[in-house]
Amino acid sequence: MILKTFIKQFAGSSFPTLIETETGNKYVLKMRGAGNAELSLLSEFIANKIANKLNWPVPDVDWVCIPDNFPWIFGTDEFDDIVQKSYGWNLALEYVPNANQANLKFIEPADEVLLNRIYTLDLFFINVDRTENSNNFLKDEKDKIWIIDHGALGLFQAIDIRRKDLFSNHIFNKILRKKEFIYDPIIQDTQLFSEIIDLIPHSIITEAGFTKKTLLNRIKARINYLS
Repeated sequence: MILKTFIKQFAGSSFPTLIETETGNKYVLKMRGAGNAELSLLSEFIANKIANKLNWPVPDVDWVCIPDNFPWIFGTDEFDDIVQKSYGWNLALEYVPNANQANLKFIEPADEVLLNRIYTLDLFFINVDRTENSNNFLKDEKDKIWIIDHGALGLFQAIDIRRKDLFSNHIFNKILRKKEFIYDPIIQDTQLFSEIIDLIPHSIITEAGFTKKTLLNRIKARINYLS
């Protein structure tokens, strides 16, 4: 896909922005010129894509190209600087219309199926960014909860991938201490992970410090530790 225009910027350090592509479809753009760059986009693509393939409530993802010398048509000088650093492939997330950040009061009474899926995602990928200050859930106009923001995953960082518990500041250790969660091994689908990795642009993988082989091997190692 190719970016056509910016529409609206949302709050967030990754400069999430509503865009329209040349196909006429709308997505939320995350640019590699912000935050942890390619590593963040790679992390979010893999986590969102596998969860979406499993029909869990996580926005689907794709790749969108910002053409070289894309004209300044939106935002501040700081935003335009990020755009200039992001020419080429960037992350496009499924747009959830009229969604707002979900207050924790909507998460605490959520059904066990949803809670177990959140637990499975965050445990498998060693998510370091699901806290009281940043719960990373959306609630749409039908009160459906969406699990979002998977750009800070320990699995792809210099964190011990043998750990089998959530980080101490994870919201489940704060608001749901008395609940027991069930890890769903359905996420441990090596073939599906391989197919997902094949969808990532070569430049994103290499600039994030991986090859397709080393990336898949890290995921396989995580599966082995949790099996």
